[in-house]
Amino acid sequence: LFTCVQDMFRKHFVFSNLTCVNWFPGHMAKGMRDLGRKLRFCDCVIEVHDARIPFSGRNPNLSALLSGRPKVLVLNKVDQADSSTTGEVLDTLTKKGEREVVFTNCKEQYHTSVEQLMAAILRTADRPEQSSINSSDEEEDVRLMVVGMPNVGKSSLINSLRRKYLKKGKAALVGKLPGITRSVTTRIRISNNPAMYVVDTPGVMIPNIPNSEVALKLAATGMFRDHQVGEQLIADYVLFQLNRNKQFEYVRVYDLPGPCDDIEVVLGQMATRLGAQRKGGEQDMERAARHLISSYRDGRLGNMTLDSWNS
Repeated sequence: LFTCVQDMFRKHFVFSNLTCVNWFPGHMAKGMRDLGRKLRFCDCVIEVHDARIPFSGRNPNLSALLSGRPKVLVLNKVDQADSSTTGEVLDTLTKKGEREVVFTNCKEQYHTSVEQLMAAILRTADRPEQSSINSSDEEEDVRLMVVGMPNVGKSSLINSLRRKYLKKGKAALVGKLPGITRSVTTRIRISNNPAMYVVDTPGVMIPNIPNSEVALKLAATGMFRDHQVGEQLIADYVLFQLNRNKQFEYVRVYDLPGPCDDIEVVLGQMATRLGAQRKGGEQDMERAARHLISSYRDGRLGNMTLDSWNS
């Protein structure tokens, strides 16, 4: 089966096995209301999204709420996206009216993109002049709010800014699962000169996922809890995208005979390599699927942009 000819690989993914997925727990609804109330106290909003899905990954409700406000759009995890699409994505977003777009990598300490983000914030922030005699210190602070979908790296972004400009460690909780931040936080200082504070907010999922393809893109990049979609289905979609983008690093990582488009065969071979077995000697396909998904999300299987840049 590993002798499959690559030209015979799937050209399209069949979404018939995916039932409607919507995940909008109570803390997200509350966070959205709190966000709306506190927006008027902010000088600039940092809207964070995943660079691998720059269009599918954006919440239209957030975009509408932020319309007309000083804003910087951050596409995080650019280190895991296809670098050849960055220019086209930027052009498309600029044509759609985005004035400040910054691609960031917050996994690498002191990455140059953090400096680019700070420069964009200072260009964009609507704040009083520092020289105003009657202004209090608090009025002269730059007040930011970080918003976006779940698990796009909002808290990591805050910690990167804090590490760069305050030389201090983590102030916002981070994790690999969506939903770590569950409420609008108090102010977190990220800079002394200028005095700058940021408010972290819970990731807010799209209340109604428009179609199955968008749902799987969100699932593949970790914006759902995996069990809500199904590990093997997510793994199959990841395999489909890897093959479609000619990213065959998974063959080397898992010591497979060659590229293959059959998820059952790939997971079976992976389970053997990983020693993943259930009681009775049955192969643990779920464990193999989780391993494939995790490897993709960690960037070990190659860099891909799942959205078409002109989508």
